[in-house]
Amino acid sequence: MNADLLREQLASQHEALHDLGDGYPANHFAFQRIANALIDARATRILEVGVGRGNALPLLVSLGLEVSAIDTSDEAVEASRQRLSALGHDPGRVIQADIEDPITYAPLAAGGAFDALVSLGVLPHVRHERQTLLNMRSLVRPGGEVYVEFRNKLFSLFTFNRYTYEFIMDDLLGDVDESLRSAVGERLRGRLDMEVPPVSTGGHAARFHNPFEVIDEFTAAGFSGVEAWPFHYHAGPPSFEASHPQEFRDESIALEHETSGWKGLFLCSAFIIRARRPMEADPVH
Repeated sequence: MNADLLREQLASQHEALHDLGDGYPANHFAFQRIANALIDARATRILEVGVGRGNALPLLVSLGLEVSAIDTSDEAVEASRQRLSALGHDPGRVIQADIEDPITYAPLAAGGAFDALVSLGVLPHVRHERQTLLNMRSLVRPGGEVYVEFRNKLFSLFTFNRYTYEFIMDDLLGDVDESLRSAVGERLRGRLDMEVPPVSTGGHAARFHNPFEVIDEFTAAGFSGVEAWPFHYHAGPPSFEASHPQEFRDESIALEHETSGWKGLFLCSAFIIRARRPMEADPVH
């Protein structure tokens, strides 16, 4: 597909995004940014880690890409295989595998390194982050790129709920004298909605990440050119979505393309890390 035509196709979907009958189209904006980057990088072979039910496969195939994919769920793998087959591509390129276990994805790795790796909704749940980043790095060729989603911890400063309290008390004031810290905590508890969200009582809770710390983690794992792309904007604290549903959605969508370079760090609940595996001769900073 012609690159200019694809850009127009992506832009033309804007009107349908405002329908309250569907959930907020956060991944639309994530993949819009990723798709443009893949076009610019002239990628041909990519790996999607955490393919789910294959919702992104039609877009990736429309870019002219040879797509391989993994997921830990056998049901997700089967659904994605069916979708890839319907698109006229080899369903055998979708396998059940775990990015934390190289043995499971060895059949795909044996085909050679990929030009790019895309992973949404995976890193918040892995148990060994550094090793996962190293595994991702090994799967792309020198000069290849990864696009990896994280949940944004800085967004906690805008939610005015239990997350705000925990971020201020633990991340910002963790080393402050306990008597002062306790006084601050008491004041905050009286001003924040401490019942939201409910405390998780079981399972492996998804983690939130500070984009500045994640950039350092990618650099330490041997990536270069690391940058954060915030997405899933909120035009107000999340509690206002219920009382102003259409305005909240419309204004949030309008913000998805704001160009300040900093607002998204606080207004967005997620971000994509774009990072490159250096060419063998490149210094890693």
